[in-house]
Amino acid sequence: MFSGCQFSLYPMSDNFVEVILPAVKAMGSPKDLRIETDDISTLVVGQPERVFEVVAKAYEAACRAGGHVVLSALFSRGCPGEPDDPLCTPEGPSKGPSNGAGSDSATRGAVTSPAATTTTVATGVEIDAQFSLYPLGIPGYMNTIAATVGAVKEAGVYDRSKNFCTRLSGDLAAVFAAVERAFEEAARDTGHVVIHLTASKGSPSKKQNSDSM
Repeated sequence: MFSGCQFSLYPMSDNFVEVILPAVKAMGSPKDLRIETDDISTLVVGQPERVFEVVAKAYEAACRAGGHVVLSALFSRGCPGEPDDPLCTPEGPSKGPSNGAGSDSATRGAVTSPAATTTTVATGVEIDAQFSLYPLGIPGYMNTIAATVGAVKEAGVYDRSKNFCTRLSGDLAAVFAAVERAFEEAARDTGHVVIHLTASKGSPSKKQNSDSM
């Protein structure tokens, strides 16, 4: 099972080089991950929980530099077009329904994922985010999406549903934990799951909207 993420950081400031490069460096060079950076994005390959951990670390480092910083990230697991990699485990769908029909909320609630059982430590960095979930290769994908969003609502960072995506707001660690939980929950129904995440910290649009209320 191949899993990983392609992500890009967008600091809205003139000193973007001084923000992006240290943020990528903050991930370190862990032996259990493959990290490659080019002029468009940074690739992280490894176990899903570790991938989310280091991407969150990079974004947190960028956010702490100050100003308005946006993250665009594409998480994927089980893509049939990718080679197997020993860094990426476990193999196949997680334990749970795998008949492609999706599962109801009651069934979901009885199954826990690593992200659901891990206690997150607040970073003190408040962000807003939106994500879109794509459980691929199953006819009941809408059931999977609905059940997964229902599980995310329990995380305490759910803001609202938007066209084509779900909006989250809260501490960076809690938001990433919620998205990771969605990733793991959907993997109970299919081995191939994709999440597109956009996160924003310090947006002037949010401040302007708050001031106008």
